Amino acid sequence: MKLTKILAASAVMAISFTAFADEAYDIMKKSTTLDVPVNSRTIMELRNIEANGATETRVLHQYGRTVNGLISTVFEFKSPASVKDTRVLQAAKNSKEDDRWIYLPSMRTVRRIPTSERSKQFVGCEFTYNDMAIRDVDEDKHEMLEKSVTVTSKGKSYDCWKIKSVPLKKADIEFSYRICYIDKVSYLPMKFEYFDKKDPTKIMKVYTTDSYREVKTSRGKYWLREGACIKNEITGRTTKLDIKDIKLDEGISDAYFTQSWLQTGKAK
Repeated sequence: MKLTKILAASAVMAISFTAFADEAYDIMKKSTTLDVPVNSRTIMELRNIEANGATETRVLHQYGRTVNGLISTVFEFKSPASVKDTRVLQAAKNSKEDDRWIYLPSMRTVRRIPTSERSKQFVGCEFTYNDMAIRDVDEDKHEMLEKSVTVTSKGKSYDCWKIKSVPLKKADIEFSYRICYIDKVSYLPMKFEYFDKKDPTKIMKVYTTDSYREVKTSRGKYWLREGACIKNEITGRTTKLDIKDIKLDEGISDAYFTQSWLQTGKAK
């Protein structure tokens, strides 16, 4: 009789764990496949803030395009002079690894960014090349930790799911796992906690979304993050990202999403 009860209890626990895992997967799936505009133009400001308070500001333009659900994004740095005219292209591929390319004006050449380098800093900021793209939900194993957690950003509270996501392939990822806090209204991530590879008990960096708003165009409506921050908990260095201007679904030349544009900065 006792054995029967133990087996029954084990079955219930297994079903509950599976249900939580499925729910966590579904939430992360929705979070990573939100509706996005057909095209976009954005002016961004990156502020690198050192642990001693020293600050450097970088201005860049971002162009986005979505074709058959695949997102391509390019970034063009406008200032300061040390990074001016640096351009980066990220292009999603069906069932393949994304293509990523960078043009460095000092070398006057376009170079592919290999997978082994995508965990490095994105043009000298605390965001990595991996952070600048949406991670595919099937690249991780997801576990629901808590169904209701409050995340506060800029004085406003957000009710979130707390989900643990562990990479299935860890070789080219800079963290051992991350804890994701997904907003229940927008399904946007309000916070990521990244845990160190060498010591999985230690948080290595924390990403937070400052705020978001709903934007409507003639084609649809989208949730737009208005700013974000990522802090390196080991060095104390922070990068803040502010969106200064954005235009959605207004048309953009396909020429921006080519290696030719990376090289010349001219969209013919």
